[in-house]
Amino acid sequence: MARFRFFAAAATTGLKGREKMIVVNPQTVTNRELAALAMQAKGRISRLYLHWTAGHYEDVYDDYHLNIGPGGEMYLTCKTFTEVKEHTWHRNTGSIGIALCCASEAQACSGRDTDFGGEPPTVVQIETLAKAVAVLTACLELEINVLTVTTHCEAALFDGYGPHSGDPQLRWDLWYLPDLPLDSVLKPGGYVIRGKALWYLSEILRQRR
Repeated sequence: MARFRFFAAAATTGLKGREKMIVVNPQTVTNRELAALAMQAKGRISRLYLHWTAGHYEDVYDDYHLNIGPGGEMYLTCKTFTEVKEHTWHRNTGSIGIALCCASEAQACSGRDTDFGGEPPTVVQIETLAKAVAVLTACLELEINVLTVTTHCEAALFDGYGPHSGDPQLRWDLWYLPDLPLDSVLKPGGYVIRGKALWYLSEILRQRR
């Protein structure tokens, strides 16, 4: 069987070749503040798109509304979630872009054969992302499914520039991730994050009762 090698986008190059902007002294944000911003945007946001930056752990990019550092630090790069950011080709209006700050030099021969490079997604990053998804979807009153909470890889597969497409601007962010702490087996990233987010959402709803 032929093997295909895919490379993460260079840290300075955005979707379809546009230059990405690093944010200097980014503002940190809490889940409580995320919830307040989401409530303000309720009814105008219908989708969340999940990425990695393909950059270094310390680099925060303006392409996304929210960046998540390796220790779970959340960096806000917008004043409102209705601000349109250019994070996902043809899918930016009415959506929030969230990225893990990681995956410089990541490459994959297939989803289950991924080399995350020297700065892989951390367990804390993945858990923080899932918590943020739960908080946002709860406040926005969105269901958690593949159409509302979508990895960039899934969006790229839907739109024809994902793995095996041959598109020069191929994207595969979060194609596969380890399902830690359950196990270290690589599983589809959207499945992993949505599963964790559903658990955190159940906890949020339980606490509201």
